Amino acid sequence: MKPETRNPQLPSNATAWEKNLRTLTMQAGQAAELGRWDQVEERYRLRGEHLRDHPMPPALATDLAVLDREVEARIANVRLVVQSQLNEVAKIRRNLQGVRSWQGLRETERPRMDQLA
Repeated sequence: MKPETRNPQLPSNATAWEKNLRTLTMQAGQAAELGRWDQVEERYRLRGEHLRDHPMPPALATDLAVLDREVEARIANVRLVVQSQLNEVAKIRRNLQGVRSWQGLRETERPRMDQLA
């Protein structure tokens, strides 16, 4: 593999076990960006299984902590996006309720989504 294409977070002298731990953590970060929380949880569960019976070298612990902070930041970013979207939906809903009240409809008179389905 060319040096410029090698993942800088996977040292060439790392063992397969260490590379697997880093890969699982990076996959958790990618899943977090996509909002696939079940996959985030699964990657961390698998990582925990791999860590259970092995001593962790300090350098690996540091690397994983850095990756964990990156995953945490991705999760925080996704939460902000979702919260922003929820706020926008709430504004639209309030506007629609205003239109309905202007038309003389009360909130209880309109069909609910579960009634339409």
